[in-house]
Amino acid sequence: MRKNTKIIAFLLVLSMISITASGCGKSKNTSAEEEWPKKDITIIVGYGPGGSTDTFARLLAKQLEKEFGRSVIVSNVAGGGGAVGYAQTLASKADGYTVVVSNGSLLTLGGIGDVDYTFEDFDNIARVIVEDEAICVSKDSSFETISDLVNYAKENPGKLKVGFAGLGGFTHLASMEFLKTAEIEVDPVGYGSGSEAVAALMGGFVDMIIQQPGEIYSQYKGGELNILATIGTERHPLLSEIPTCKEEGIDLELYQWRGISAPKGIPMNAKIAWINAIEKAIEDSEFTKEVQEVLLANKKLLVDKDFETWLDFESKWINPLIEELGLKK
Repeated sequence: MRKNTKIIAFLLVLSMISITASGCGKSKNTSAEEEWPKKDITIIVGYGPGGSTDTFARLLAKQLEKEFGRSVIVSNVAGGGGAVGYAQTLASKADGYTVVVSNGSLLTLGGIGDVDYTFEDFDNIARVIVEDEAICVSKDSSFETISDLVNYAKENPGKLKVGFAGLGGFTHLASMEFLKTAEIEVDPVGYGSGSEAVAALMGGFVDMIIQQPGEIYSQYKGGELNILATIGTERHPLLSEIPTCKEEGIDLELYQWRGISAPKGIPMNAKIAWINAIEKAIEDSEFTKEVQEVLLANKKLLVDKDFETWLDFESKWINPLIEELGLKK
């Protein structure tokens, strides 16, 4: 009997050791599963090299490499005004290792119906920066203030021409929203790119354009065009002499934005790692300086649900305007 008791006691001890070992092993594996990233990361840019979206991606990737401890590769997948890049992102595995730089096109493409997806088909991780749209005229223009332009347009409906990049693109919709808010009629003229719209303005083919400030800043500093106002809430440090539309009595706030979105359903640990890395990356003084001086943008971070809520808010003016302009497919 004592022998049996000793055997049972020995087996119980072995069982406890086995359970403990098993528990320790499980804890170790769980920790390993939560470790992210384990490999290099790809950021897709839906445009060619050199534009504002590409520049933003490369500025951010440089800082993210420090935070992730992995290579962050920027891949340019141009086509369809950003549509091809978004489609390739959605076709990727939803593991957080492939993301896309999202901007206003994420809302306009889906709103128009050029693609079979909307912003809701993505895990929208963070909106990082915004760029106030700038209302520009040529150096030879007689308009010295935004009030001059608006008053003339009201007295001469349809006589002025406004240039923009891409029918149904963000600058097109921003231009139309400005005209609607200012209650003026201006003839819209579309071009294939922002640079073409700028060239048309300087060549006298249009009277005004609405563009991101980073894309016209060199021409502005060179005296080739003038900026009458920005459509934002506050003046940019490098454009401190330029008033906002709100300062001039036009109650409108419009800006292009850049952020990071991923295929729907990425793991929570990947999403948390992305948010933490972005929050730390944008605090870097070098990143802040380059965002302000290269893109003439401002850091305005929104993450996860707050970003999603803001996207839904933006769609509330974009989608009705698309319908109004007859662009819905």
